[in-house]
Amino acid sequence: MRAPLLAQPMLLGLRNSLTAPVILRRLPFAIIGALFWLGLYLATYRLLSFIRGIEFMGELFSERLFSMTFFSLTGFLVLSNVITAISAFYLSRDLPFLFSKPVPTGAIVRIKTVETGLDTSWMVITFLAPVFVAYGASYGAPAIYYAASLAAILLFLALTTGAGVLIAHLLTAMFPARRSRDVMLGAITLLFLAFYFIIKSALPPDLSAPDAVLQSFTRFSPDSPFLPDYWITRTLFPLLKGGRPDLLYGIVLFSNACFSLLLSSTFGRMVYRRNIEKILPGEKTPGKGLTAGIFPSVDSSFLYKDGITFFRDTGQWSQIFVILALVAVYLYNFKSIPLDALLGLSPFAVQIMVGINLLMAGLVLSAVAARFLYTAVSLEGRAFWIVKSSPVDVRRMLWLKFLSGFPPVAALIISLVAMTNYAMHVQGALMVLSALTGLLLSATVCGLATGLGAAYPKFRHDNIASVSVSIGAMVFMVIAFGVVAATIAAESWIFYLHAVRPGGSHASQVVLLLLALAAVHAAAFYLPMRIGAERLCRDADTLGL
Repeated sequence: MRAPLLAQPMLLGLRNSLTAPVILRRLPFAIIGALFWLGLYLATYRLLSFIRGIEFMGELFSERLFSMTFFSLTGFLVLSNVITAISAFYLSRDLPFLFSKPVPTGAIVRIKTVETGLDTSWMVITFLAPVFVAYGASYGAPAIYYAASLAAILLFLALTTGAGVLIAHLLTAMFPARRSRDVMLGAITLLFLAFYFIIKSALPPDLSAPDAVLQSFTRFSPDSPFLPDYWITRTLFPLLKGGRPDLLYGIVLFSNACFSLLLSSTFGRMVYRRNIEKILPGEKTPGKGLTAGIFPSVDSSFLYKDGITFFRDTGQWSQIFVILALVAVYLYNFKSIPLDALLGLSPFAVQIMVGINLLMAGLVLSAVAARFLYTAVSLEGRAFWIVKSSPVDVRRMLWLKFLSGFPPVAALIISLVAMTNYAMHVQGALMVLSALTGLLLSATVCGLATGLGAAYPKFRHDNIASVSVSIGAMVFMVIAFGVVAATIAAESWIFYLHAVRPGGSHASQVVLLLLALAAVHAAAFYLPMRIGAERLCRDADTLGL
């Protein structure tokens, strides 16, 4: 049994996903993804048009922005590959089966490396493609630029995948696999905080000069010939202007990508079996605890089980530290806003900042709900058949999933909105309205996440975090942020009619806006919950159990 045979399950899954019923079922997701691509392309194109319009320094800023894109992605991809590789190589459920068969260790290492690369790379390709196309359209690049860009992206992904897999083997040789993953999550959090505060300290105090802001950003790319962003920029950027690329750096990128994969494969064959023998025998079975058996009702038993599952899995509760780090950055960001200077520009600066605050809080809400509410049903895993075979109403279970996640998420968002408003000295009716808006958005987005997570569950997963970055989760985040944006836009227009154009007869517009807003929230909450419950009841045999 060799690597091509081990790859057959992935190839068969890909073939089955290309059938007409599956394509039609995923067509709405494809449309939403196409709209996202179009929006990212237009935003990048407009940004490039502005940057290239800066006199004398425009082309330099454009090139440095191109380099910074890969510089920032290098660290992100390596860390992401480390976490994914630990799950794929050491925590996957198919490992006992593979090691019980006469499968060469090298074949397992190769197929797991491919699996790691695919799991971590598809989202980067999704985000990078519109950016490269926007650069090509802005410069009028020839066709060879697009072919070279695709080759450079694939080599870049291969290089980071090899580096991530190598680090994962080294960490697992020193620590248990689950602890290594938690260490990497903590390292990512600390690096994110350090990177953020470095950026904040380097930004100029006067943000009104765009060229000064851009100049400060370009300092973060070290422009070192020893880093892949330098090789890619020197290879691709001349093609944008119709020139000849520096083939030396293309060869350097190719050779380093091959060496990275070769080194990770060689080291993996040396240590993989020894590492896996330390974790395959099994883990300790947790006891029942002091409070076992005190919940007589089905509802409280479900809530108790979900709580125990959450705190038992370090990959779940350790995410709280990441969220707290994001909250700290968020509060620091609003605390440093020069509100007095903004009031000199507009008398409604406070109200505008409150709207922006709610919009950003909605983005945080979407991310948190995708991580904890969208994955709530998938977290049952293949043990979901127990729920199906027991005298438990699946619709009731789905509502319990919502009720277990909604209170902490709502408390987080309302606290976030209240603290940022307090930092901006917002009081009275505006503070109350912001808190109520946060509560409404929390309820709707949590219901949307729970319902869509039930409609498109992934019970066969090796790492629950992979569910929160699946295609369905990305579609949920787009829809959720659309609901948030529509809510803030409607409230902002009502405020505009009340404060900027007082005295007119705007009652009919306000009523229509409120009715439309109520309809949007009702549909975004009720329809996914209903569809998710019906799918769990009707199609449980086709959900991968």
